[in-house]
Amino acid sequence: MRNQGRILSVGTLATILVTACFGFAAGGSHKSQERKTDVTFSTTTKFNNGTTLPAGTYRMEVPDNSPTPAVTFAQDGKVVATVEAKVVTEQKKNDATEVDSINQGDTQVVRAIRPGGWTEELVFASDNQQAFQ
Repeated sequence: MRNQGRILSVGTLATILVTACFGFAAGGSHKSQERKTDVTFSTTTKFNNGTTLPAGTYRMEVPDNSPTPAVTFAQDGKVVATVEAKVVTEQKKNDATEVDSINQGDTQVVRAIRPGGWTEELVFASDNQQAFQ
């Protein structure tokens, strides 16, 4: 009778450990499906879809595994803009976040963003923006 209690305890402990391992594995493999970084625009900024953002720092979130993601820009936890982009893979990691834009008066028109530490470039330029060069 005493051995049955010990076997039951070992079996229960094994079940708890297996359940915990699966729980941690599921939690560990369930990473965010978005990558995030801060982007600062020094002047009013415009995107190819007509979206305009005032100067400031925004939290940019990019969904993983999409060649044409809907990139969101947020301030104070609130999404203020969503803009389609094209992801282009770079040869090496970007040293710092760079915004490639052209000036139109007091507004910068964003053509691309290269987030620091990423190996991708987000291209926002449309064919009609080429005329502004």
